[in-house]
Amino acid sequence: MKIAFVTQWYDPEVGSAAIPGAIVRALKQRGHDVEVVTGFPNYPHGRLYDGYRVRPYKRETIRGVTVHRVPLYPSHDGSAARRVLNFLTFMISASTLGAAVARRSQVTLVYSTPGTVGLVGIVLRKLMRRPFVLYIQDVWPDTLTATGMLPSRLAGPAEWLLHKFCNQVYRSAGRIAVISPGMKTLLVGRGVDSEKIDVVYNWVDEDLFQVAPSAVNDKAFEVMYAGSIGDVQGLEVAVRAIARVGGESNVVLRLVGTGVATDRLEKLASELGVSGRVVFEGPRNIDEMSATMATAHVQLVCLKDDPLFHLTMPSKIQAILATGCPLITCAPGDAAELTMASGAGWAVPAGDDSALAEAFREASRLSAVELRGLGTAGRSYYESQLSSRVGSQRLEAALAKAAGTDRHAG
Repeated sequence: MKIAFVTQWYDPEVGSAAIPGAIVRALKQRGHDVEVVTGFPNYPHGRLYDGYRVRPYKRETIRGVTVHRVPLYPSHDGSAARRVLNFLTFMISASTLGAAVARRSQVTLVYSTPGTVGLVGIVLRKLMRRPFVLYIQDVWPDTLTATGMLPSRLAGPAEWLLHKFCNQVYRSAGRIAVISPGMKTLLVGRGVDSEKIDVVYNWVDEDLFQVAPSAVNDKAFEVMYAGSIGDVQGLEVAVRAIARVGGESNVVLRLVGTGVATDRLEKLASELGVSGRVVFEGPRNIDEMSATMATAHVQLVCLKDDPLFHLTMPSKIQAILATGCPLITCAPGDAAELTMASGAGWAVPAGDDSALAEAFREASRLSAVELRGLGTAGRSYYESQLSSRVGSQRLEAALAKAAGTDRHAG
C-alpha cells in the first residue's frame, strides 16, 4: 500500500517522539511505500534542532523515508498558551499542505498525539475522500485534564469542545488503533463500535533497543528511571521509597533524563536526607540507552494514580523489555498488568512508597542469575507480543481494512 503517515513529531526527535520513526520503518520493511508529514523538530525542549528553521515547507529523506515538514510554533514548556499554539499551528499546517500531500496515498495513518492532529483525518475523509486510520497514543481531552495544562477557568469549555471534536474524528476514521486494552474499553464506553477498534501496542526501534552486556556496579544495587522527569510520572514516590529502604541499604536510585520536576525532586531528596542515594544524571542520546540501561540492576516505570493512567501504556515498558532488563512498575491499570504478564519483575500500586520500597528490597536480594532470568522472560514476552513484527502486522491489517484492499497481515 501507499501510506501517508501524519505525525506532529518525528526523527530526529527523541524520547516518545522516536516512536513514529519505528512505526514507519516497520511498515516499510513489510513492503509498503510510506511518506511522512510532520513538523520541524523541537521536542522535548521546544527549541528547533540544529540545522533547522521553520519554513513554509521542507522535504528531506531520513533513513530512506521521504519526510515532508510543514510549519509549526516550536514549544514544549509549562506555558499553556504556547503549548496550545504549538498544537494549533501544526493542526492547521498539516490539514492544508499536509493533507494535499497525504491525498496522493491510498490510506493515511494519523498518529494521534496530540489529539488535534485528528483534523487531518477529517479533511482527508470529508474533502478528499481518502480513508484514514487513527492511531491513538493519548486519549483527549482526558490527557489535558490529567496534566493540568489548561487553566481551571478554561477546562470545562475546552473539554466540552474537545469531546465534540474527538467524537467527530472517531466517526470519520476508517479504523481506530489504540495502544492498550483500557483505551479500547474507554472508547467503546463513549459510543465507538468495538469492531472498529484494534489494540496495537507500540514497539521500539529494535536496531537501538537490544540486549546489551551487563555492566552493573556490584558495590550498590542500582534502580534506574530513564525518561521524562515530569509531573505525570509522580517520581516523588521513588525518592520516598529510597528513604523508606533505610540508610543501611545499598539501594541507589538513578534518574536519567530531564524535565519540569527535576528541581522539585532534588529538593525532596535533600529534605529526606537521601541526596547521596538519588543521582540525577541528565539525559542520554537514544543510541546510548541500551548500554546505559545495562549499567543498572533493574529499571523503574512510574505514573501517578490518575484515571487516565489506568489505560496509559508508557513506551519505556517496551524499551525495557526489549533490552532484557528486569522491571519494577509503580503505576495503575494496563501498565501494571502488562508488567506482571511479562514475568519481568514487580508491579506495585501507584503512589505507594511503602510497597515500592519493599520491591526495591526484594529485587536487591536476588542473585545476578535470578535477575537475568527476569530480564530474559521480559525479552521473550516482548518478542512474542510487542515486537515490531507483531505490531506492524496488526497495523497493516487495520490499514488494509480502512483502504478496502484484500491484503492482510502475514
